Amino acid sequence: MRRLPLLPALLALAALLASSLGAVPASAQPEAPRVGPVVEVFEASGVIDASLLGALQRDLAAAGRRDTEVFLIQLDSFGSLSVDPAAVQRAVAGAQVPVAVWLGPRSARAGGAAAFLLAAADVVAVSRQARVGPALPAQLGRGREPQREQALFDGSGLPAQAAHGILDGAAAEAAGVADYQAESLPDAVKRLDGRRVEGETISIPRFQVRFLSRSLVDRVRHGLANPSIAYLLLLAAAACLAFEWFQPGFGVAGVAGLVMALLAVYALAVLPTNWLALAVLVAGFGVFTLDTAVGGLGLGTATATALTAAGSWWLFSSPNSLLRVDGRLAAAGVAWSVLYFVVILTVVLRSQRQLPAGTEALVGAGGVVRSMLNPGGIVVVEGAMWRAVLDGGGALPTGQRVKVDAVRDGILQVTAEDPAAVRPGKPGRVRRAAGTSRPRE
Repeated sequence: MRRLPLLPALLALAALLASSLGAVPASAQPEAPRVGPVVEVFEASGVIDASLLGALQRDLAAAGRRDTEVFLIQLDSFGSLSVDPAAVQRAVAGAQVPVAVWLGPRSARAGGAAAFLLAAADVVAVSRQARVGPALPAQLGRGREPQREQALFDGSGLPAQAAHGILDGAAAEAAGVADYQAESLPDAVKRLDGRRVEGETISIPRFQVRFLSRSLVDRVRHGLANPSIAYLLLLAAAACLAFEWFQPGFGVAGVAGLVMALLAVYALAVLPTNWLALAVLVAGFGVFTLDTAVGGLGLGTATATALTAAGSWWLFSSPNSLLRVDGRLAAAGVAWSVLYFVVILTVVLRSQRQLPAGTEALVGAGGVVRSMLNPGGIVVVEGAMWRAVLDGGGALPTGQRVKVDAVRDGILQVTAEDPAAVRPGKPGRVRRAAGTSRPRE
């Protein structure tokens, strides 16, 4: 059996898992021996989306019910996405335990709505190369309210220069945004000892650090709020579904394509998507597929390339470049689309139409259904896996024995040894399973 071109899907999945999977949640970690007061550490990096804010709110609420002495947020964020900046500030301001924020390590930043976390925290520490601001615009997705954001900034107590400018660690400390500088997390925690918060003194001469981790669902959702991941998922889904379109039945490539498409839909719903550009991009993929089917290499290919390039470049609209597709990635995506549809998919389809040497000897041989024939699928004949189509249509379950009647376009035409095992199939699938689409010759 020929291998399915799942490399784009695997690359997108690897990128998604790398960005979303992390440590075991705190609730699943074994309890360490108590050596002092507990300082809980919550990492907030990247964009502040609904999943990250929800996890922060839940952990802050739980900290009030646990033996938490200080709740510390390790922050490195450039703003919020489809989240009310006021809700970000309220999450910290309404906490029942002292809340500290450490802006680090090294050149971590607090831009957009993340700057309001500094204004609401009880204690703020920054690294020397940290960057505070610009705080406006605070919300980087759809539904921005500039006047409301300006009013929120005016009441936050942040210095005026942080509205549209950037303060480094020393400037933030001089402006009163930060209480002290710390280059590492242990140093940031140690220097909390003795500081007063609402009339109470933080006493942690010895302490235990408890690192909090978000649930798998929250981490996946947060990982999908990334324009690069969303764009790679679109490319992978298009490649898999286009390949599946030319195959009998519905196989692994189709399932992988649907999974990628569903993940991409969620990401596009969260991100500031330009829906017109998305329609242009999908149209480009469609024209590429049709161009492959008719075997053309000219105006259709040029049109598909232009549509794909335009859709890739303007796919997302945001005042922050970090929430747009990087130009280099867009160029690579267009080049990959041309290579895949014009070269790779054409070669694969052409090889499927060529009769493999020695397959004539399979006529009359018996085999076993490996994946359901509906009417196309996979059978095992003489120890090898082959694509096969059930003559007359219908569906034949896995494990049933079949007989090879003929080989057409490299695909085995089989009949069931037990006709009673054949189930009714979906109408209209026999003709496509026989392979009516024509690749480039």
